[in-house]
Parts: sequence; structure tokens; C-alpha cells
Amino acid sequence: MGSHSGQYVQSRHAHEFPEGARQAGEGGSGPVPPGGNDPIGEADRRAAHIAIFQKLIEGQPEQVALLDADWNIVTVNPAWANTAKLRGFDELQPGHNYLHVLEHVLEINPVEARDSAGPVVKALHEMQQGKRTSFRHVYSGVGPRAGMEFQIRIALVELGGKTYATVTRHDVTELVQLRRLRQGFSTSLIKTQEEERRRMGRELHDSTMQQLCALGLALGQLRHTALPADAVRLVYEIEEFLVEAQRELRSIAYLAHPPQLDQMTLGEAMRLLVEGFGGRAELETTFEIDGESDVAWPNARVALYRVVQEALSNVHRHAKATRLSVRLVSRKSHLHVVVADDGRGIPAEVRQGVGLLGMRARLAELGGRLSIRKLSPGTAIVGSLKRG
Repeated sequence: MGSHSGQYVQSRHAHEFPEGARQAGEGGSGPVPPGGNDPIGEADRRAAHIAIFQKLIEGQPEQVALLDADWNIVTVNPAWANTAKLRGFDELQPGHNYLHVLEHVLEINPVEARDSAGPVVKALHEMQQGKRTSFRHVYSGVGPRAGMEFQIRIALVELGGKTYATVTRHDVTELVQLRRLRQGFSTSLIKTQEEERRRMGRELHDSTMQQLCALGLALGQLRHTALPADAVRLVYEIEEFLVEAQRELRSIAYLAHPPQLDQMTLGEAMRLLVEGFGGRAELETTFEIDGESDVAWPNARVALYRVVQEALSNVHRHAKATRLSVRLVSRKSHLHVVVADDGRGIPAEVRQGVGLLGMRARLAELGGRLSIRKLSPGTAIVGSLKRG
């Protein structure tokens, strides 16, 4: 590696070039045949497999290279070769070592190459140690390619009884931008929904509840007037209905305007939500945390919190439950929230309702899932997310 030219040092970013390399020979297109002491038959078979692989990748728009077990570049496709020529990196061509090239780039451009070549070098060493068989990494371009996003994939393959690795690189700028737009839209929509929920909760508490209180006072005055016995009994029945309506509205208003999630940890917010709901709905509730009490990923915090919020609403409207338990489970790779009750279960029409469909959609946007499990008695709703 001591003969690296000035072209090599021109790299502004480790993966402005690693997936582009010229094929063997000046303008050649054939692979470098594998050497070694293998029997002629095996070497011929391997060469045939590599030739077939070469034909398969010829027309691919992605930059593709085939590496041997020592990370030497065996063959590349025209997209890889053209990119290498365009960027001025002739070292990334058949006959050169892909790992050594990246390590040299890290040595001469440690800051700029840290986010692109760094993870790839680490992955190659791990694959060499048998710790992994594949790798995927998305990184941002710098210099002339600032604002662009690229994805690199490495996978082990077997050709002619020998292990090789394929390296694929392509521009994913549009996909990343679309994903960001969707996430931005989703976040904006969630904020709008939250503001609308809070407004409805305040109106229920400040306006409707006050009107019901005034109605209760009027019924109390009516009960103390000279009324026939049947009329007094009717007033008592109306008062009982009124008390039940007030209890229902208190529960609904609380679920619509719960504790502010951005003012506390996820565990604290969930505990207040569950305990506050239980007190208003006259339910026996428990809340447990298994693992960490908070989640750093904002969208995951909101999604899991809203799953609990919607599940409590379903319990209140449909379950006729007396006990309710909620668990927040944090694991190394996944987050789970479990809401279980001892009620009569979820009716079929509710399973297809807006609430559950909304929960599923919210989790699905983040790569998660929602499941409903039948208990005896009752139901458990489980929301799960992979850690970001």
C-alpha cells in the first residue's frame, strides 16, 4: 500500500469511492481469476461461477463488487468501474484489497471517513471473525455530494465451494427524503391531534361538566319542593343518571387531556395516566415497569403512550372491567407495552374500529406491531416496537 498516488488522497469521504473501482486492465471488463494451489477442476469451476456472477451484475444500476475471503476485489460491474474512474480512485479495482483501501482512507481522512468507511471496516473485521454474515449502512455524502444519502450492503455468498462477499452501493437520497417527509408529516399530524384532544378535554371539563353541575343543583332544589311521591322518585333516578354521566365525562375528559408526555419520563406519564383513569373510572389499577422507565426515541414514546391511552378508552367503553394492569417492558432490542383487563373482551366490531386501526397504523409507521390476546377473563393489548 506504500505506492498510493495523490488521487488516493483526494478522497473527501470514504464512500465517495469505495464502491467504484475499475475492472482489471486498462478499460478491461473481465474478472481477475482466483489463484492458489487448488486442483485445476475446482479452479475452473470457480472461474465459471465468477464469470456467471459477472454477467448477472453487468447491467445493474447499483455499484457491485465481488470480494474473496481476504477482501481482495475479484470483479466489479460497469457502474462500480465508472464511478471509480469518475472519482479518480483506481485502487478500488480487481487485484486490490478493499479492506486495506478503506483502512488507508480512515488513516488519512479520519474525520470525514468516520461515518462512512469506519462502520464498514468494523463490519469486515466482524465478518472475518464469524460474528456476522451481512451488513447494511446508510451514510451522508460530503463535499461535492453533500446532501446525498448512500446505502452500502455487504453479504457473504458461496461460489464454487468458496466463500466470497458481495458489496453493493447505491444512491438512496430520494428514499431517505421521502422517509423524512413522512416522519415530519406524521409528527405534525400527531401534534395536531394532541392539540385537538386537549381542546376537547378542556371543553368537556370547563363547559359540559359545569352545566351538569348546574343541572344537579336544579334537581336538588326540585326535590325539596312539594312534589308527589312518584315525582320525587323520578328526581332521585335522574340524579343517579346524572352522577353516572358526570363520572363518564370525567373519565373521557381525562383521557382526552392526559398528563403532558413532554414534561416527564414515559414511565411517569403512563403511571399518572393509569392511576388517574382508574380513580375516575372506579377501576382497580396496577402499573409496572420492567427495564428502563424512559425511551429516548421521541416517536416511540408518543406511539406507546397513545396505545395505552386508546386501550384505556376501549376498556372504559366496552370491557365492563373491574381490574386493569399496564406494564412497560424495555428490552435491549424491543419495547413493549401491555394493557390487560378482566372484562368481557373486545366485541368484533370494535376490533375493526378506528381506535385499534389507528394504534396499528401508528406502530406500523415505526416498524412495530399491535396484537390482541384473549385472556380468561378479559383481554390483553400488546404494542411492540424495535428500538431505533
